[in-house]
Amino acid sequence: MAKDLYEILEVEESASVTEIRKAYRKLALKYHPDKATEENREEAEIKFKEISHAYEVLIDDDKRREYDLYGTTDGNGRDYRNYEFNDNPFESFFGADQAEFTANDFYNFFNNMNDAGGVPNGHAPRAGKRRTKDARLEVEVTLEDLFRGKVIRTTATRDIICSHCKGTGARKHAHMKKCGICDGEGTVRKIRRHGPGLLAQEYVDCETCHGVGSIYRSKDKCKKCSGKRVVEDTKILEFEIPKGGKSGESVVLSNESDEYPGMETGDVIMTYYCKEHPVFTRKGDDLYMSYKIPLVDALCGFSKVLVKHLDDRGIRVTSPKGKVIRPGDHIKIQGEGMPVREDSKKWNFFGSSGGKRGDLYIEALIEFPADNWYLEKNDIIKIKNLLPNDLLNKKDIEKQNIDEDSLPDANIELITDFSITPRENLPQYEEENDPVDNENNDGFENANYYGAQPECSQQ
Repeated sequence: MAKDLYEILEVEESASVTEIRKAYRKLALKYHPDKATEENREEAEIKFKEISHAYEVLIDDDKRREYDLYGTTDGNGRDYRNYEFNDNPFESFFGADQAEFTANDFYNFFNNMNDAGGVPNGHAPRAGKRRTKDARLEVEVTLEDLFRGKVIRTTATRDIICSHCKGTGARKHAHMKKCGICDGEGTVRKIRRHGPGLLAQEYVDCETCHGVGSIYRSKDKCKKCSGKRVVEDTKILEFEIPKGGKSGESVVLSNESDEYPGMETGDVIMTYYCKEHPVFTRKGDDLYMSYKIPLVDALCGFSKVLVKHLDDRGIRVTSPKGKVIRPGDHIKIQGEGMPVREDSKKWNFFGSSGGKRGDLYIEALIEFPADNWYLEKNDIIKIKNLLPNDLLNKKDIEKQNIDEDSLPDANIELITDFSITPRENLPQYEEENDPVDNENNDGFENANYYGAQPECSQQ
């Protein structure tokens, strides 16, 4: 393989004419045969000829341009020892015009013979600018984060277009050549079989030029990106989780994914999921919690700090005297739920629209005293004297009242052996189904399966 002329003069490929002259003078003085010893003179002569030839080519604008483009100055426009393209060995040896035929070429041939209105040159304009893949990540947040809003910062690494070669993948001032496989379109048409006798065409990126439409010699690769057209870049991304955000929602940073020449940059999408909270349960924009109180507080009232809210405020509740709290009751506190996001256009990170919030519901779990709670029998009498002893609903009284005087003494049984069973300890029963065999009813309705039923007659 011939030596690179720039390497012989020890200059960069972007060197100016002045830099080339200066390098030539320096090397000519160093390797001039007259200054070499007798034993090194032959080697110096060879080196001096190489330097002179390199200088002769690179100092002339036309010869230098031809050399940069073809790697040779022999006038043939091709140097088979040193001319290598990226990924297509057929083009390197035989040229793009003599590459092997593909199914795409045969399709174009017959399509043009039948005058089917094929696209010229077998290519079609791209339907639209494609996008690089979106980058996705997931994070866990707390209910406090969603209540207050949160900014999450993370260090991300992505590909950006090489600033040295502007995304071409070639060194500066390198001469690009139109790709002969895609004819500079960047896409090629492929035939895909979808079933017996069913063919469809689709356009995919050219594998030779990677969708760019032009190619260059392997030795002309950009030194910064090594021909990849992109380089890695690290930056800090900030995701703003709004107040009142809900688990499973996402924050989108537009055009922050990987870059690639000729493609629209994708987005970075962060989806956040809320961890289970030890106190609160969220339902929509409302918050739910439970609080256990003794029976005396349910009957007589109380004033207590029931909970520390998500913003560390204490919530004190004072129940009115005489207001009885019953099992299943909820204490509703308006405006103490989650911030409400009404309209994303009106929303800003430092406050939801209008400052509106959901409600807080506190379920009262009433704890009854343990068995044999009294100290003296007189305590029971005091409670009975204080609390009502009759039912409030008259229908319940009529339904449950039994006149014991109307019953014979023999029909009243005294039960002393019994137990109190909590609801969760009750036995479970399977639902009983109608014992009708639907498979053998010959189309008759279930009600008529057993035939006509006898009617009750008056006696």
